Amino acid sequence: KKMTLSLWTLSFCGTPQFYVVKERKNWTEAQKYCREKYTDLATIENQEGMNAVKSALNGASGWFWIGLRLNPKSWIWSDGSNSSYEDWSPGEPNMPVGDNCAHLWNGYKWGDGACSQLDPFICYEVSALVLIKEKKTWWEALRYCRENHVDLVSVHTEEIQRWVETVARNASTDNVWVGLRHTCAQGFWFWVSGSTICYQNWAPGNGTGVEDCSNGERSGAVQSGSKQWISLLENQTLNFICTESDGETRTSVISCCKDLDLRSHTEPVLNPDCFFSEF
Repeated sequence: KKMTLSLWTLSFCGTPQFYVVKERKNWTEAQKYCREKYTDLATIENQEGMNAVKSALNGASGWFWIGLRLNPKSWIWSDGSNSSYEDWSPGEPNMPVGDNCAHLWNGYKWGDGACSQLDPFICYEVSALVLIKEKKTWWEALRYCRENHVDLVSVHTEEIQRWVETVARNASTDNVWVGLRHTCAQGFWFWVSGSTICYQNWAPGNGTGVEDCSNGERSGAVQSGSKQWISLLENQTLNFICTESDGETRTSVISCCKDLDLRSHTEPVLNPDCFFSEF
């Protein structure tokens, strides 16, 4: 039968918050600062995001770096976003091909300039996710997230994957725990939010075959390098990513990938009343 679970899950929208930093730095220094203090230099994906940036600037004048850089012949966002949204000032970009970056000017339209130029800049932060730089086992990470935030992050979509990649970049461990869990008894992977795996981003040789359960249960992590998912023994100690409590909704999560009979589940981790609602 199709698995349908009614549980509390995060209503994740990945809405960034923008912050104006008045210190004058070149583009690379500004990027480093934003990644250390926030998430990254500002990525502007649509008119709504542009309006949020204008609101953060609150009428301030001057030039302000955003996270867009010419690399080498196309414009690339600092956080890897592939957004096609543009808001260039008429005639821009117009610099000769070189090390050029984008800033806001002239009514907050975009212009290009040498990346070595010293300007104030705009950072953004993803308020829905938080990287915990403590080293914990998967179960310890799950408990920490549920006691201090909402849950270990479940990566249901490519959009959430991109936010996870951005946040995981600042991890102090090579891999980062997410809310991905394997059950040896039933032989499949699922998210702690209550759904099985639909969107996938497994590293080669991980997650798609029979798992070796001889040494215990396995859980999923994101590689800080490739940002793909890997299968690890649950007792390894890693950094981890929690979801923040910026919005919860009561929802029905319907499995789109697996036909399951919950009556046959004998492990506590597969009992929604035990695993998903209580800890």
